[in-house]
This record gives sequence, structure tokens and C-alpha cells, in this order.
Amino acid sequence: MRKLLVFSHSGFSNENANGITMKNLLSAFNPEEKAQVYCDVQPPDFTAAHHYFRITDTQMVKAFFGKRAQHIFAYSPDAQPDSKAPSQSGSPKKIPGWLKKQKYNFWLKWLREYLWSVSPWGHRRLKAWIREFSPDAIVYMVGESIFMDKLVLKTCKDTGKPLVLYNGEAFRIIDLKQRRGLERAYYRKVEKLYGRLNERTAMVIYNCEMLKNEYEAMYPRRGKAMIAYNSAECSQVPYQPGGSMNITYFGNLGVGRSDSLLKVADVLHQIDPALRLDIYGNAKAEDAKRFEACENIRYHGFVNAERLRWIIEKADILLHVESFDENVIPKLKYAFSTKIAQCLCAGRCFVSFAPSGTASSQYLNDAEGAVLVSDEQALHETLRKLVTDPQLRLEQAQKAFQIGLKNHRLQTTAQWVREEIEAIL
Repeated sequence: MRKLLVFSHSGFSNENANGITMKNLLSAFNPEEKAQVYCDVQPPDFTAAHHYFRITDTQMVKAFFGKRAQHIFAYSPDAQPDSKAPSQSGSPKKIPGWLKKQKYNFWLKWLREYLWSVSPWGHRRLKAWIREFSPDAIVYMVGESIFMDKLVLKTCKDTGKPLVLYNGEAFRIIDLKQRRGLERAYYRKVEKLYGRLNERTAMVIYNCEMLKNEYEAMYPRRGKAMIAYNSAECSQVPYQPGGSMNITYFGNLGVGRSDSLLKVADVLHQIDPALRLDIYGNAKAEDAKRFEACENIRYHGFVNAERLRWIIEKADILLHVESFDENVIPKLKYAFSTKIAQCLCAGRCFVSFAPSGTASSQYLNDAEGAVLVSDEQALHETLRKLVTDPQLRLEQAQKAFQIGLKNHRLQTTAQWVREEIEAIL
């Protein structure tokens, strides 16, 4: 049995995008072979791992005032059969919304890092817990946390075990020339820490080719490297055109996507006022009001993974969008959404309305797995054809499914990742 110790901000999950990514990526390892250290508030998912150490920002701050919290969670076959931790474990309070909006306030970011470094949140308990678990390898989903970087480096030193890095975002390839003051100092620090991580890594996993090329241009490769595209379960329900038209968007509604979805709804109204766009996800209050005021949108809010699976199977067209705001587009260069795997593996007609320069658009263009649209005029013609031609939708659905099977099938990707990790041990 090979045991993995996983560090990440979010815990393994069926709901959170990063949690889904890591759960799927490492799913070929049995739950008893995995332990995770994470900082988010969601309860442990015992279908993914049997051992957890959870310490949130709120708990870290409360530790200054002598308030202890439960950090260690372990699977018990007698507890309950579902995937979540027992109810008595509780869920710590989420960070207030007003504070989340200060995500890029670098005074607060530096203050947070300082508090993590001096808080008596349970270093000794964590060290003893890791020693008891005795991992064979350490896997780190890279974010931009100085605290987590240092914790991973210290754990590598203490255990002497090989390190595997997972990069799904461009957190460590920031152009310092475009930053000033505290922001520049912060990113200079995380850049240096990633250099140290890169020096001792045995393998780096990337979620797309563009990201791999950019990281390796900045940080020379020291160990193995592989690309593991986001993965998902492939649908067992083939697409059959017929009945009412279901055009569906699900997933993240931030980073300017709401504006793009409203444009899609406007185009649908031009094609046929009876057409509707179904939207699933957590929208900000102001965006939810805009959706609800639009007669061509049915906004449903958040749905769980099981319900979402049924919704996807009923869809005729699955939609992915990104922002076309000039201030946002530069931030989308390495955007490679988790939902791309879900849409391709669903075997449904997949339409991407996004700027052409993003990593996801380049990938979908090369793979020919989706109908790509990068301007509003082309969107009208594309949707008109797809809505009125069932055979075209079927052909596009079959293309998407073949790419899903080839590059994103969960079992294939997870087994490959397991084999590559075992090869470095």
C-alpha cells in the first residue's frame, strides 16, 4: 500500500471545483491510502480519504485566545454510511463575505501570513499526526499561500519523502514588472518559495500544455513532468435529439461570466423568444437579480452533484462562457475550467463562448471537441444552426464524447497518475 499526504486549500469534494479536481486526480488511490491537510470549511469527504487534518483561518485566529478546535478527523465504519464527516464534528464558520471581497488587499494578505506563522494553531499535533500516518509521498496542490508553501517544505524535510506538485493555475508565473509595493513583495516571496519547491520536487503535474510550457520557461524542470487533464465520469446515457430544447450552463458564475450569459440569453431571444437558458450555480445577489429579470433565463441556483448529473443528461446543449471584459481577459490566459471535462464526458453538444486566447479555447480548438465562438455575431449564427438542426447537435455530441473518452476519462487518468507517482517512489 502506497500512502499519500495531500496538502491543498480545499478538501476533497464533489461540489467544490478544486476539491473535485484533486478527488478525481487521485481516485485510483484507495481512501485508506490518503490523508489530507486543508484549510477550507467543508467537512471531510471520507469517500476520498480516511484521514484529515483541517485548520481554517477562523480557527487559526481563535487559537490566539486559547480556543481549541477539532482538527483531526478519521473514518469510522460505524459512524454513518454517507460521504461526510459525522455531524458532531461540526463545520467551522465561513469567512465573512465582506472579508472575502478583500482577497487582493495585500495589507491583509501579509497580515494573514504573519498570523499563520505565529499562531499556536496546532503545529505539534499536525507533526505527530503526519508521523503516525507515515506517508510515502507528499502531493501539493499549489496555490499562492506562503504559509502552506513553508508547511509543505518543512514536511518534506521532516519526512524525507518525495514531493509531487499539481499546478492547475498560473499562481507562480506572475510578471513582477507589472506589480508594485506590497503586491510585488508578496509575489516575489511566493516566486522564491516555489523555486524551493521546484528544486526538491520529484514530479510536477499540470492540467494543460500551455501552463506546463510557461512554468518550465520560468522554473527549469528538476523532476518528471506530466499533463493530466481534468477528468470526469463518462456518461452512460447517449444523446438522443428530441423533445423540448434544453440549453444549460452550470458552474462558476464569477469573473465576469454573468455578462456573457446575459448576452447568450439575448441572442436566444433573437432566434426564438421561447428559448430558455438554464443556469445552475451560486451567483452574487446582483447577478441573480439580473438573471431573474431576464425572460430567457431560468436561474436555479446551486444544485448538488447527483442532481447536476441528471440535469446534464437532459441537456441538448452544454454551454461554457468566459468574460469579454478588457480588464478581465488578461487574467483568463491560463483559464482551463474544471467543467470542460464534465461537458466533454457528458457526450452532449458543447458550445464555448470565450475569448480565443485562453488555454481552454486553444485546447478545445486543437481537440475539436466543442463549437467555439469568440464574438457575438458568430454566436447568433452558431446557436441558430444548433437549435434548428438535431443532426448537427448529435454529431457535435459524439465528437465531444470521443474527446472525453480519450483525454478526460476519470478512471484512465487516475490510474495513469497513480502509476507515475508509484514510479518515483
